Amino acid sequence: MSRVPDLPGITVLPELFNTSRLHRLGVLFLTLPMWVQALAVYLASRIVSIAIFAAVLRRQEVAVWSSSPVETTLGDFLNFWDSAWYARVAKEGYPTVLPVDEAGRVAENQWAFYPLHPAITGEIARLTGTSYEVVSPLVSTVAAGLAAIVILALFRKFVSPGQAVTALTFVMVFPPAAVFSTGYAESLTLLLQALALYLIVERRYLTALPVVILMDLSRPIGVAFSFFMLFVLIDRFLRRRTDPYPPAEVVRSWTLGVLSCAAALIHPVHAWLTTGSMTAYTDTEAAWHTGKSTYVVQWLAQANSLVGPFGPLLLIGVVAGMLALIFSPAGARMGRTLQLFCLAYGVYLLIFFTPQTSTLRLLLPLFPLALTLSVIRSRGYRVAVITAFVLLQIVWVGYLWHFTPPADLPP
Repeated sequence: MSRVPDLPGITVLPELFNTSRLHRLGVLFLTLPMWVQALAVYLASRIVSIAIFAAVLRRQEVAVWSSSPVETTLGDFLNFWDSAWYARVAKEGYPTVLPVDEAGRVAENQWAFYPLHPAITGEIARLTGTSYEVVSPLVSTVAAGLAAIVILALFRKFVSPGQAVTALTFVMVFPPAAVFSTGYAESLTLLLQALALYLIVERRYLTALPVVILMDLSRPIGVAFSFFMLFVLIDRFLRRRTDPYPPAEVVRSWTLGVLSCAAALIHPVHAWLTTGSMTAYTDTEAAWHTGKSTYVVQWLAQANSLVGPFGPLLLIGVVAGMLALIFSPAGARMGRTLQLFCLAYGVYLLIFFTPQTSTLRLLLPLFPLALTLSVIRSRGYRVAVITAFVLLQIVWVGYLWHFTPPADLPP
């Protein structure tokens, strides 16, 4: 058996550094049931994330979300920021009259937050007699664990089991993945998005429909998914000679495509009917930024503001690089469907999203890109990526989730 020579200071458990042993452990791990592999990776990632939250909590001052005037508990910390807005949705519902600021513009309110997570969490809290703030992070944690299983099943359709586990690990330690342990809706959205993509890859379009509707009620991802379905339908039509597109499948896929557009409008239309303002939802979203809705130009303006005259050129370079990655040989490992989703979601962000400190968190739906990172088989490379992501997760929690009173930048 080949051994790595003992290094100075490394005399205890030298077998830990034996590559043959690590390989055998890896092979043994891949013989476990797929769901066990997924949950093992997920559990390890949650231990890391909770440890980071606990460490950062030690320097967290009392904030508006703290349950005590003298200290912030870990439970409080996991319910910071938008978690409190979801709690308001669960406890108060949505306002029938839009609040306005001194300038007469729509002020921040609950309509910016979708109802599925607070509805599920609120109902569990009511049935169990437990505090919403206790249940909310638990719902997120369970949902992300289920998402890990679905993601691994999806990844295994395109790459080997070992590469699929590596890609899942990258997803679960990605810096903003720490949010999977908090009272945010990202975990639920990730579960539903991964399941919807899995079903569409399987071309079970009608089965995907209720999943897509629920997903569109969890976070504002419905428009992006509608773009995606449009791309899928066009792609299926153009490639019908090499990839058969029978009439029955045409009907099922178009049904999902059309109804996914309708599902994307459920929450904005609900806001309109409840408040009487057709733009209630978009005006509320704008309240967190400039106070008015803008499209595309906000990226150019922000690039120019942060970098100067070369900012727009840098932005164009980033967009070109992302397109090159998606449609590169490495990107092809995702399969056509996941490539089209990443393209559609990127288009959605460029059109509708205003770049800010929450940008990294909004990249979580691009999780299929982890497959492109898993192509390289080097163990050293994988360890380096995971280490870098964990270090950046410390930065994300320490500088974005951490709140410095009286005001701070959101995660």
